[in-house]
Amino acid sequence: MDGPRPPTVGGPSFAPSEVLRIRAQLEKLLLAPAFLASERRTRLLRHLVEQTLEGKGEQITEYGIGLDIFDRPPSFDPRLESIVRTEASRLRHKLKEYYSTGGLADSVHIEIPQRSYVPVITFRDPVAVQEPPKTVPQAFPQAPGRSRVRLSIVAVIALAAITILAWVDLRSGWTFESVAKPPVGSLVVLPFQNLSADPQNQYLADGLTEELTNQLAQWSDLRVVARTSAAQFKGKGVDVREIGRVLNVAAVLEGSFERDGDRIRVTAQLNRSSNGYHVWSKSFETRSRDMMALQEEMAKAIAGAVWGAHAAPPARSADSTADPDAHDLYLRANYQLSLRTPVALRNSLALFQQAVERDPSYVAAYKGIARAELALVHFTAEGPGPGHARAREAIEKALKLDPNDAESLGQVASLDYMYDWNWPRAEREFQQALERGGQAATRSSYGWSLATRGRFAEAHRQFRIAQDVDPLNEGPRVNEVMAYYLGRDYSGAKRILNELINSKMGELDGHLLLGLIAIVEHDCDLASGHSEWNSRAFPAPMTTFGRALVAGCRGGITESHRLLAEAEQGRGKTVVSPYQLALGYAYLGDRDTALKFLEKSAEEKEGQILYLKYEPIFDAMRGDPRFVAMERKVGLMQ
Repeated sequence: MDGPRPPTVGGPSFAPSEVLRIRAQLEKLLLAPAFLASERRTRLLRHLVEQTLEGKGEQITEYGIGLDIFDRPPSFDPRLESIVRTEASRLRHKLKEYYSTGGLADSVHIEIPQRSYVPVITFRDPVAVQEPPKTVPQAFPQAPGRSRVRLSIVAVIALAAITILAWVDLRSGWTFESVAKPPVGSLVVLPFQNLSADPQNQYLADGLTEELTNQLAQWSDLRVVARTSAAQFKGKGVDVREIGRVLNVAAVLEGSFERDGDRIRVTAQLNRSSNGYHVWSKSFETRSRDMMALQEEMAKAIAGAVWGAHAAPPARSADSTADPDAHDLYLRANYQLSLRTPVALRNSLALFQQAVERDPSYVAAYKGIARAELALVHFTAEGPGPGHARAREAIEKALKLDPNDAESLGQVASLDYMYDWNWPRAEREFQQALERGGQAATRSSYGWSLATRGRFAEAHRQFRIAQDVDPLNEGPRVNEVMAYYLGRDYSGAKRILNELINSKMGELDGHLLLGLIAIVEHDCDLASGHSEWNSRAFPAPMTTFGRALVAGCRGGITESHRLLAEAEQGRGKTVVSPYQLALGYAYLGDRDTALKFLEKSAEEKEGQILYLKYEPIFDAMRGDPRFVAMERKVGLMQ
């Protein structure tokens, strides 16, 4: 290429090969940290570029952007409300910042000129990027003398970790950012080791880890790996450098927790993942009932001590409580929830309910009730109708107390889709949740929902973002498996499932779904192996369903019918999925019985009914008017 191509505005003159390059650059931009952090910014940039590529650049208006991207009503008046101009200004700044740092060598440049919303796209020869000179980190400032004020442990450690990272970046010349290194300001909080004489205090150590992770995640410029991924390293003694590599973080925070009567002692230490070098450490002591005290005041004090400035921490989360006893019940409930067994989930539910009885304004506990109810439904330990209804009741209470809570908005979006089949409303709620800072769980649920509607590329993008902050969590990965499966990309699904089985994180889901894929691919022996593993590990109706499919695969139609009837007889005694029975009968070619159970599945509001449109086993039924009517009933007709 002879020098840069002149900028192009409007899009009609782009060659097909150039359009592909521009779209590839757009996807690269949207995965950069500055854009991953803002769903609104992502939507705006994608809209402007796509309109330009379609030759509609000159039709872009401030009013149209307000309606199409920012969900403003038709009465929106750009002269009175500046949201479009403000977000466009931020977008210009982020694009300029990207192309002056990590995108300096990119051959496709996208910019938004001042006083315009039409992108200018320029093709340039790649620029060679010089490696910055290596500098030796300077010493850190000394901490001030011991305070006589009782410390809020979570806030103090959180602020100290953030401010040390900021100080290292800004003052020493040592930086996390590099083309081949983790993002700036990224860390993981490993599970705190319980050194208490009583092992029953483990719930407090785990609770401290989770609340510290949540506290750190409130800082917009800090990427914090979710606790579910951090928990995979619990008690394994893995080298800090390996943890940094696996989780793609620049720093690792670890520590210990000890309770002796009414006194609590916490020691925390921050290490660089690049070389394992120690950055910062400190010990904290307080009374058990003072763990939440003086959080904002002490956070400001720590920030001022390290930054040498009057930096204010994020405001205290509205989902917390001032009642130490309610907080203790919440920590106990979360610990039970993490065990992921039907008995533990019921214990968790009871403890969350006790927490809201102690403090009826405890938003986090209401969200916990919803999580426990939905987990019981997932494990078929509770019927979907009653479970979803109780989860919705809890989430509506949380939203009444805090209408802007991102996690609650994400949960109600999931319920609106799975239970009410109202996709337009659910998608608006998902997007609102993401704009308000929704994390991995919300993105995973949104991705799953998009996959059931055939929007597979968008679904995979949500899963990639979720896995950026929660790379080892089973949930987003299993949801991505379903996106691959429904999109008929079985190799992609099998790759993830085998990784889950090898890591021991998702063996049940792994064997169930690998068995189903083997059935679809008519590999009866492989399906049998997975079915036998499930039957040994989880003797329940869902594994009887798997054995029925294997029998049908091998031509044992009578045996397959017998097993399906056996599973059906369990209805009323335990939770049996009508959707799975429908799959079994559809596989055997019994269309009438399959449709009967699909009706039951819809009646019971099973989430699985939303797989209907793209489930491979139903392919032979798609021309049946009754099947089309079922797709329409559950809101899957476009």
